[in-house]
Amino acid sequence: MIAVIADDLTGAAELAGIGLSYGLTVELVIGQYAMSVNTHSGADLLVIATDARSVAKSEAVQEMTEVSAALRTMNPRLIFKKVDSVLRGHVVAETRAQMNVLGLEKALIVPANPALGRILIDGHYYVQGELIHETHFSKDPEFPITESNVMKRLSVNNEPISVLPPAATSLLQGIVIGEVGTQGDLRAWAARINKQTLLGGGAGFFTAILEATYTPKCPAYPMDIVGLCKLYVCGSAFGHSAELVKKASMTGDFVCYMPNALMHVDDQESAELANWVAHIVSSFQRHEQVIIAIEPDSVVDSCKLATRLRALTGKVVKQVLDQVSVDELIIEGGSTAAAVLREIGITRLAVAQELAAGVVRSKALEKIECRPAKCCPDNLHITVKPGSYRWPVVLWSF
Repeated sequence: MIAVIADDLTGAAELAGIGLSYGLTVELVIGQYAMSVNTHSGADLLVIATDARSVAKSEAVQEMTEVSAALRTMNPRLIFKKVDSVLRGHVVAETRAQMNVLGLEKALIVPANPALGRILIDGHYYVQGELIHETHFSKDPEFPITESNVMKRLSVNNEPISVLPPAATSLLQGIVIGEVGTQGDLRAWAARINKQTLLGGGAGFFTAILEATYTPKCPAYPMDIVGLCKLYVCGSAFGHSAELVKKASMTGDFVCYMPNALMHVDDQESAELANWVAHIVSSFQRHEQVIIAIEPDSVVDSCKLATRLRALTGKVVKQVLDQVSVDELIIEGGSTAAAVLREIGITRLAVAQELAAGVVRSKALEKIECRPAKCCPDNLHITVKPGSYRWPVVLWSF
């Protein structure tokens, strides 16, 4: 068995989709701490989706410690730490916690993915040819990136960290961040893996590791989405996706933005939430596809506010699903997806299709007892997409 611990849901789904494309049986579990680990799983690939990127550092460390300890008892062939491809989150603290649990003195983290235009060269991270701090990642509400130099971003007192090229003769003690400029660099790092080193990184590195052992077994991007009634939950208020939502709102009345009043805590929250739900349900009476989102011009500049808005989004989705029989729930953003699925009670997904790089469609395995049976169809599918990834044409036709 291969085990993956991801710090957010979209990252977990992305690696689950990659495993599926290599013919592996995949189990994707959404949860926190050791209770989320199915120690009796018979899957080839067991993926644990934590929400560590969206909690305080101390809680993230506790999550990674407990999940790693539970997985260690299963003695998997490989434990892979999935981190954000641009190193947002509590990467160093979580990695150290996992190293301590697994009794390892070295960790190799290879985050970059040239296939997405994300490379790490000479210590600096680039996205589509631009230094990362000059891109929309600088406006991330929880982990704004203001420095392209990875060492400066990650340096922690007394924690040995180094950034090395794939041609380095040996790995240093502590945490090594592997530079990547090409697909060949990913393969070079994959050829150097061993059981004495904790491995982690992005989808590109994980693919290179599987590629060394397995052969793709199925078409990369099946396009047969059969559900008619689709609810889009767009959790990103910045970048290309936000612009697409804005353009869609100009072409029809199927975009339902969060009311501005919900941006602030006041006595009218319940009423405003009910109005938002009513607006969405009304839109479904006229359209088979409806988008809910936060307006691009709204300012979401704090972790506390971002967390609150995700929780509100989860509540509104649950209330909409109480009234509308949705076939396809399509969620953008790992933290948003985790908040929504937590609210509606889904903890296990059967991975069905990889629609594009990082965009994965799954079948909900649990019924949601708090919803009427007629609104919880057996064919409910959930697709998740990282906020910084592009929408595939098969999903976005507005």
